[in-house]
Amino acid sequence: MSELEYDDEVEAEEEDVDEVEDDVEEEDKEEEDDDDDEEDDDDEDDDEEDLIDPLITERERCVNSFECHGFRHAFEACQSRVNDEGVKENCTPEFFDLLECRDKCVAHGNIFKTMLK
Repeated sequence: MSELEYDDEVEAEEEDVDEVEDDVEEEDKEEEDDDDDEEDDDDEDDDEEDLIDPLITERERCVNSFECHGFRHAFEACQSRVNDEGVKENCTPEFFDLLECRDKCVAHGNIFKTMLK
């Protein structure tokens, strides 16, 4: 391949790259325009009150309840033991016990009354 042929190929490839870059820039501009429209929609949503998931609040209440106090205490003690003393242990059993207690509390709680309102 001669030097001229090589230069022609390089120039052709550069033109192709420039065309692709131009196409990408045009697409980016279009996406920015679309994003501006979405931002306007978000402003309208901000005026409305943020919804709170009742399941999350009920779970928090149950984890902090008297029913699950022992399980939460065991889990926190295990975490502090692992973090402070470097004990090669994981707290999976304590965590699952806490989750089981939390789920039972949620199931027997007022979550369904709240959701049906």
